[in-house]
Amino acid sequence: MTDILNFLQYKNEKLESELNKLFERANSPGGRVDALLENKAVKLEDHKLFLAFLAYLAQQNIEAKRLFQDVLRLPKHQFEAQYEMNWAQVIKLSVTFFTILRNNDLNSYKQFID
Repeated sequence: MTDILNFLQYKNEKLESELNKLFERANSPGGRVDALLENKAVKLEDHKLFLAFLAYLAQQNIEAKRLFQDVLRLPKHQFEAQYEMNWAQVIKLSVTFFTILRNNDLNSYKQFID
């Protein structure tokens, strides 16, 4: 069992490292989002998980739109201190949000990331 946990921890650390590299290279929030959506290492999360996350945000009185803007704009340490959430996990969940927004309303997507 510990081998499985160690593997999952390693996988999460690797993903977080890849996300950090991606965000260091991207200059603008729009570039970051496009790179996230095209990055093969980060896949579209399950919609049920995303909906559960939205319910959690509502329960905590956290505005989802603001959170998804801040995860792109704030440095990792500042985001985690402000929201008390794991930055890499929120980035993965934001992929679902941005994919849905981009597929359903391209103008709103462009306005959101600019």
